[in-house]
Amino acid sequence: MNAAMRLSLAICGVLPCQATSADADTLYLSGTVGPYPVLLALQRDGPALDGWYVYLRQDKQIRLDGKVAKDGHFSLDEETALSNEKTGRFDGTIADGRWRGRWTGMSGKSLPFILREDGHELAGQSGAYFCRTRKTDAEFGYTYTQTLKLGVDKGRVTQFETARSERGSGGEEQGCQIGLSDLRPAESSSGMLLRAKGDQPNGEGPHCSVRILGTGEWLYVQMGDPTEPDNDCKGAGDTMYCSPRAFWTDMVVDTKTNSCKSVE
Repeated sequence: MNAAMRLSLAICGVLPCQATSADADTLYLSGTVGPYPVLLALQRDGPALDGWYVYLRQDKQIRLDGKVAKDGHFSLDEETALSNEKTGRFDGTIADGRWRGRWTGMSGKSLPFILREDGHELAGQSGAYFCRTRKTDAEFGYTYTQTLKLGVDKGRVTQFETARSERGSGGEEQGCQIGLSDLRPAESSSGMLLRAKGDQPNGEGPHCSVRILGTGEWLYVQMGDPTEPDNDCKGAGDTMYCSPRAFWTDMVVDTKTNSCKSVE
Protein backbone atom coordinates (compact mmCIF):
# COMPACT_ATOMS: atom_id res chain seq x y z
CA MET A 1 0.00 0.00 0.00
CA ASN A 2 1.51 3.31 -1.04
CA ALA A 3 1.72 6.46 1.03
CA ALA A 4 -1.18 8.32 -0.55
CA MET A 5 -3.47 5.30 -0.19
CA ARG A 6 -2.54 4.96 3.49
CA LEU A 7 -3.21 8.66 3.98
CA SER A 8 -6.63 8.34 2.36
CA LEU A 9 -7.50 5.34 4.53
CA ALA A 10 -6.39 7.16 7.67
CA ILE A 11 -8.88 9.94 7.09
CA CYS A 12 -11.82 7.79 5.87
CA GLY A 13 -14.86 8.54 7.94
CA VAL A 14 -14.29 12.30 7.83
CA LEU A 15 -14.27 12.59 4.03
CA PRO A 16 -15.14 10.38 1.04
CA CYS A 17 -12.35 7.99 0.08
CA GLN A 18 -11.33 7.77 -3.56
CA ALA A 19 -9.13 5.28 -5.33
CA THR A 20 -5.67 6.45 -6.28
CA SER A 21 -3.47 5.27 -9.13
CA ALA A 22 -0.37 3.18 -8.64
CA ASP A 23 2.04 6.11 -8.95
CA ALA A 24 0.53 8.05 -6.03
CA ASP A 25 3.42 7.73 -3.54
CA THR A 26 3.14 11.45 -2.82
CA LEU A 27 0.07 13.51 -2.01
CA TYR A 28 0.25 16.92 -3.67
CA LEU A 29 -1.70 19.87 -2.26
CA SER A 30 -2.09 23.33 -3.76
CA GLY A 31 -3.70 26.48 -2.43
CA THR A 32 -2.84 29.55 -0.41
CA VAL A 33 -1.33 30.58 2.93
CA GLY A 34 -2.88 33.99 3.48
CA PRO A 35 -2.55 35.65 0.04
CA TYR A 36 0.46 33.55 -1.00
CA PRO A 37 0.10 30.61 -3.46
CA VAL A 38 1.81 27.40 -2.30
CA LEU A 39 2.39 23.79 -3.35
CA LEU A 40 2.93 20.94 -0.87
CA ALA A 41 4.16 17.36 -1.32
CA LEU A 42 3.57 14.94 1.57
CA GLN A 43 4.37 11.30 2.34
CA ARG A 44 2.97 9.25 5.24
CA ASP A 45 4.37 6.55 7.52
CA GLY A 46 1.72 5.51 10.06
CA PRO A 47 0.46 8.75 11.62
CA ALA A 48 3.66 10.60 10.61
CA LEU A 49 3.75 13.07 7.71
CA ASP A 50 6.84 14.48 6.06
CA GLY A 51 7.63 16.33 2.87
CA TRP A 52 8.11 19.88 1.68
CA TYR A 53 6.32 22.95 0.45
CA VAL A 54 7.20 25.98 -1.64
CA TYR A 55 5.85 29.49 -1.89
CA LEU A 56 5.41 29.75 -5.66
CA ARG A 57 6.56 33.38 -5.78
CA GLN A 58 9.85 32.33 -4.19
CA ASP A 59 12.42 29.65 -5.04
CA LYS A 60 13.14 27.53 -1.97
CA GLN A 61 11.62 24.31 -0.69
CA ILE A 62 10.79 24.26 3.04
CA ARG A 63 10.83 20.97 4.94
CA LEU A 64 7.67 19.71 6.66
CA ASP A 65 7.32 17.18 9.47
CA GLY A 66 4.12 16.36 11.35
CA LYS A 67 1.26 13.95 11.95
CA VAL A 68 -2.36 13.28 11.06
CA ALA A 69 -5.02 11.83 13.38
CA LYS A 70 -7.78 9.42 12.40
CA ASP A 71 -10.39 12.17 12.82
CA GLY A 72 -8.67 14.32 10.16
CA HIS A 73 -6.88 16.79 12.43
CA PHE A 74 -3.26 17.37 11.40
CA SER A 75 -0.21 19.43 12.29
CA LEU A 76 2.94 20.15 10.31
CA ASP A 77 6.11 21.86 11.55
CA GLU A 78 8.22 23.68 8.97
CA GLU A 79 11.99 23.55 9.37
CA THR A 80 15.10 24.95 7.70
CA ALA A 81 16.91 22.38 5.55
CA LEU A 82 20.38 22.82 7.07
CA SER A 83 19.85 23.51 10.78
CA ASN A 84 16.43 21.84 11.34
CA GLU A 85 15.36 25.07 13.02
CA LYS A 86 11.58 25.30 13.38
CA THR A 87 10.22 28.34 11.54
CA GLY A 88 6.45 27.83 11.59
CA ARG A 89 3.55 25.43 12.04
CA PHE A 90 0.39 24.37 10.22
CA ASP A 91 -2.61 23.25 12.31
CA GLY A 92 -5.88 22.24 10.69
CA THR A 93 -8.46 19.67 9.64
CA ILE A 94 -9.20 17.68 6.49
CA ALA A 95 -12.69 17.40 4.99
CA ASP A 96 -13.93 16.76 1.46
CA GLY A 97 -10.43 16.95 -0.01
CA ARG A 98 -9.77 20.35 1.58
CA TRP A 99 -7.09 21.01 4.19
CA ARG A 100 -7.98 24.12 6.21
CA GLY A 101 -6.54 25.82 9.26
CA ARG A 102 -3.94 28.38 10.31
CA TRP A 103 -0.24 28.77 9.77
CA THR A 104 1.68 30.37 12.65
CA GLY A 105 5.25 31.66 12.38
CA MET A 106 7.71 31.64 15.25
CA SER A 107 7.31 35.41 15.56
CA GLY A 108 3.59 34.91 16.26
CA LYS A 109 2.35 35.96 12.82
CA SER A 110 -0.71 33.91 11.87
CA LEU A 111 -2.38 33.37 8.49
CA PRO A 112 -5.31 31.20 7.37
CA PHE A 113 -4.57 28.50 4.81
CA ILE A 114 -6.73 26.44 2.49
CA LEU A 115 -5.28 23.60 0.41
CA ARG A 116 -6.85 21.12 -1.96
CA GLU A 117 -5.67 17.68 -2.95
CA ASP A 118 -4.28 18.07 -6.45
CA GLY A 119 -5.91 15.68 -8.91
CA HIS A 120 -6.25 16.76 -12.51
CA GLU A 121 -5.99 20.51 -12.01
CA LEU A 122 -4.36 20.86 -15.44
CA ALA A 123 -7.06 19.07 -17.46
CA GLY A 124 -8.03 22.31 -19.20
CA GLN A 125 -4.58 23.92 -19.28
CA SER A 126 -3.25 25.14 -22.63
CA GLY A 127 -0.33 27.40 -23.41
CA ALA A 128 3.26 27.70 -24.62
CA TYR A 129 6.01 28.81 -22.25
CA PHE A 130 9.71 29.55 -22.60
CA CYS A 131 11.86 30.78 -19.74
CA ARG A 132 15.41 30.82 -18.44
CA THR A 133 16.93 30.99 -14.97
CA ARG A 134 20.44 32.09 -14.01
CA LYS A 135 22.12 31.96 -10.60
CA THR A 136 25.69 32.57 -9.48
CA ASP A 137 27.33 30.87 -6.51
CA ALA A 138 29.94 33.44 -5.49
CA GLU A 139 31.48 31.15 -2.85
CA PHE A 140 32.35 28.34 -5.25
CA GLY A 141 32.52 30.37 -8.45
CA TYR A 142 29.80 28.54 -10.41
CA THR A 143 27.07 29.98 -12.63
CA TYR A 144 23.95 27.86 -13.11
CA THR A 145 21.66 28.35 -16.10
CA GLN A 146 18.49 26.38 -16.82
CA THR A 147 16.09 26.74 -19.75
CA LEU A 148 12.61 25.35 -20.27
CA LYS A 149 10.36 25.10 -23.31
CA LEU A 150 6.92 23.75 -22.42
CA GLY A 151 3.81 23.40 -24.54
CA VAL A 152 0.49 22.14 -23.15
CA ASP A 153 -2.79 21.53 -24.99
CA LYS A 154 -5.82 20.77 -22.78
CA GLY A 155 -3.71 19.01 -20.18
CA ARG A 156 -1.50 17.14 -22.68
CA VAL A 157 2.21 17.92 -23.02
CA THR A 158 2.96 18.79 -26.64
CA GLN A 159 6.45 20.27 -26.18
CA PHE A 160 9.06 19.76 -23.49
CA GLU A 161 12.74 20.65 -23.65
CA THR A 162 14.90 21.56 -20.70
CA ALA A 163 18.64 21.97 -20.22
CA ARG A 164 20.89 23.00 -17.34
CA SER A 165 24.51 24.10 -17.42
CA GLU A 166 26.97 24.60 -14.57
CA ARG A 167 30.01 26.68 -15.54
CA GLY A 168 32.94 27.20 -13.17
CA SER A 169 35.15 30.27 -13.00
CA GLY A 170 37.94 28.28 -14.66
CA GLY A 171 35.78 27.47 -17.67
CA GLU A 172 34.91 23.88 -16.72
CA GLU A 173 31.30 22.98 -17.50
CA GLN A 174 28.82 20.26 -16.60
CA GLY A 175 25.28 19.95 -17.92
CA CYS A 176 21.97 18.12 -18.30
CA GLN A 177 19.53 17.95 -21.21
CA ILE A 178 16.27 16.10 -21.89
CA GLY A 179 13.43 16.54 -24.36
CA LEU A 180 9.99 15.22 -25.18
CA SER A 181 11.46 12.68 -27.62
CA ASP A 182 13.15 11.02 -24.61
CA LEU A 183 9.89 10.78 -22.65
CA ARG A 184 6.50 9.10 -22.76
CA PRO A 185 3.22 10.00 -21.01
CA ALA A 186 2.46 7.98 -17.88
CA GLU A 187 -0.72 7.56 -15.86
CA SER A 188 -0.84 9.88 -12.90
CA SER A 189 -3.25 10.84 -10.13
CA SER A 190 -1.64 14.31 -9.85
CA GLY A 191 -0.75 16.69 -12.64
CA MET A 192 0.90 15.48 -15.85
CA LEU A 193 3.56 12.76 -15.59
CA LEU A 194 6.24 11.87 -18.14
CA ARG A 195 8.70 8.98 -17.83
CA ALA A 196 11.87 8.31 -19.76
CA LYS A 197 11.28 5.77 -22.51
CA GLY A 198 14.05 3.53 -21.20
CA ASP A 199 12.83 3.68 -17.60
CA GLN A 200 11.53 0.55 -15.88
CA PRO A 201 9.74 1.93 -12.76
CA ASN A 202 9.82 -1.39 -10.88
CA GLY A 203 13.31 -2.33 -12.01
CA GLU A 204 16.77 -1.20 -11.02
CA GLY A 205 17.73 2.43 -11.58
CA PRO A 206 18.62 4.91 -12.73
CA HIS A 207 15.11 6.34 -13.15
CA CYS A 208 13.75 9.54 -14.64
CA SER A 209 10.28 11.04 -14.26
CA VAL A 210 9.07 14.58 -14.90
CA ARG A 211 5.88 15.74 -13.18
CA ILE A 212 4.11 19.00 -14.05
CA LEU A 213 1.71 20.38 -11.44
CA GLY A 214 -0.36 23.53 -11.53
CA THR A 215 -2.29 25.94 -9.37
CA GLY A 216 -3.79 29.20 -10.58
CA GLU A 217 -1.26 31.04 -12.76
CA TRP A 218 1.64 28.83 -11.67
CA LEU A 219 3.19 25.60 -12.97
CA TYR A 220 5.65 23.47 -11.01
CA VAL A 221 8.04 21.20 -12.96
CA GLN A 222 9.47 18.43 -10.77
CA MET A 223 12.61 16.78 -12.18
CA GLY A 224 12.83 13.27 -10.74
CA ASP A 225 11.10 11.93 -7.66
CA PRO A 226 12.92 11.70 -4.29
CA THR A 227 10.43 9.08 -3.05
CA GLU A 228 11.61 6.60 -5.73
CA PRO A 229 15.14 5.22 -5.31
CA ASP A 230 17.61 6.45 -7.93
CA ASN A 231 15.07 8.77 -9.56
CA ASP A 232 17.09 11.96 -9.97
CA CYS A 233 16.50 12.11 -13.75
CA LYS A 234 20.23 12.03 -14.47
CA GLY A 235 19.59 8.95 -16.58
CA ALA A 236 17.28 6.02 -17.27
CA GLY A 237 18.23 2.54 -18.36
CA ASP A 238 21.33 2.88 -20.53
CA THR A 239 20.71 6.54 -21.42
CA MET A 240 22.29 9.40 -19.49
CA TYR A 241 20.80 12.93 -19.46
CA CYS A 242 23.46 14.58 -17.25
CA SER A 243 27.23 14.65 -17.19
CA PRO A 244 28.77 13.09 -14.07
CA ARG A 245 28.77 16.11 -11.72
CA ALA A 246 25.66 17.87 -13.07
CA PHE A 247 22.22 17.85 -11.48
CA TRP A 248 18.68 19.14 -12.03
CA THR A 249 16.60 21.53 -9.98
CA ASP A 250 12.82 21.84 -10.05
CA MET A 251 11.31 24.90 -11.72
CA VAL A 252 8.39 27.23 -10.98
CA VAL A 253 6.80 28.87 -14.03
CA ASP A 254 4.73 32.06 -13.84
CA THR A 255 2.39 31.59 -16.81
CA LYS A 256 1.28 35.24 -16.79
CA THR A 257 4.78 36.69 -17.17
CA ASN A 258 6.38 33.67 -18.91
CA SER A 259 9.19 33.71 -16.35
CA CYS A 260 10.58 30.97 -14.13
CA LYS A 261 12.64 30.26 -11.04
CA SER A 262 14.92 27.35 -10.15
CA VAL A 263 13.91 25.79 -6.83
CA GLU A 264 16.80 25.16 -4.42
